[in-house]
Amino acid sequence: MNLHQILRKLKPEPVPRAEGVSDRVVRLGLLARFFDELLSGLPDLLLPTIRDLLGLSYTQASLLWQITDYVAVVVEPLNGLFIDIWQRRWLLGLGAIFIGLAVMVMGVAPTFVLLAVGFFLYGIGSGPLAHTADVVLVESHPAAPDRIYARSTMIDTIGALLPPIMVAVTFWLELPWRSLLVVNGGLALIYAGFILRTRFPGPAGASPDDDEPELPFWRAIGGNIRAVLTNRTALFWLAFLLLHDVTELPFSLQNLWLADEVGMSQFLISVYRGLALAVNLVALFFLDRWLQQRSRRHILQTATLLVLLLLPLWLYWPGVWPRFLLGIPLSFYLAMFWPIMKAQSLASAPGLAGTVSAVNALFGLLPLRLLYGVLADQVGLTSATILVQLPAFMLILLLVLRLPAGAQPTGPQHENSK
Repeated sequence: MNLHQILRKLKPEPVPRAEGVSDRVVRLGLLARFFDELLSGLPDLLLPTIRDLLGLSYTQASLLWQITDYVAVVVEPLNGLFIDIWQRRWLLGLGAIFIGLAVMVMGVAPTFVLLAVGFFLYGIGSGPLAHTADVVLVESHPAAPDRIYARSTMIDTIGALLPPIMVAVTFWLELPWRSLLVVNGGLALIYAGFILRTRFPGPAGASPDDDEPELPFWRAIGGNIRAVLTNRTALFWLAFLLLHDVTELPFSLQNLWLADEVGMSQFLISVYRGLALAVNLVALFFLDRWLQQRSRRHILQTATLLVLLLLPLWLYWPGVWPRFLLGIPLSFYLAMFWPIMKAQSLASAPGLAGTVSAVNALFGLLPLRLLYGVLADQVGLTSATILVQLPAFMLILLLVLRLPAGAQPTGPQHENSK
């Protein structure tokens, strides 16, 4: 087999697209979570340095993202409701503007208070950008929502892969780390300009960017909420997403854990995160293919069992290098959950993906990040991680076992998309 044949074999099958959806819409939609991951990843990765500079405790560090969550819990439900009845262009564009400004504020913040203001602004913009793009992509590819979301997650993984590289190079060259935040925030503002000049598909039954609902505004919103809350399939996948949020809690302080309990330097932390994200990228490439051949239950069950096996080994095996070696398969299987769960939740109530997203956003009312930070202050980060993640993954396994054993793969489909 020559190189050309190998490349053709590796080339993924096109994802079928709804009629009338342009390449520009799909590309800008895919870039939304790319920018969200890029801009949220930089302050997250720089948290050990910021913590040392400002003298933050674990509780204060957790409070930063909790501020974002609490702002988002107000903004994101409203945004989700607007997605189904209003112009997507403005939701996306304003979201990009706010996260760009937020990261620029973080980059110049000399105090905890101003740093918190940056996280506050990020909470305003992140949901309108990322969640509106999710809905646009899933509704634009109704025949294969899992696959387009796997590809979307691949793109945002590239966005998440860049901060470790940027931070590692910045510290290696002894450049000012604050410039990373300011410059990349400015790039988000440029991206917002492209969004505001584009017409996006409107809500179901509407013309592109037509914000006139058939029903009066509040009646339309109330009807959408009732429809989602009585949809058992939507509630089932929302339960998955809640448990996934719980499994993600330790990652909010993982960089501090790698520094404090494993003993990694800021440079090694950047290298580790970069490796983990590269593995995620490979995993998502395979997930796109596996979704054409295997059921969701098979994929999620395999991933959950292997994570339950690998997680304790990764946490308790002493030394720096075992974290790298065990982190490769662990990161691979952790990447399987989000694309399937998120795509299926949005596809579970056709025409109401924004409202499903709004209900999902209400999970942010739970002070999970702050509670995790308090738990970590009491028992240490390693014990807090195992106490949170193991039960959550066990519950995920129970839900996975309720999925139909013979659930059909999502492809291959006819090739009317790129």
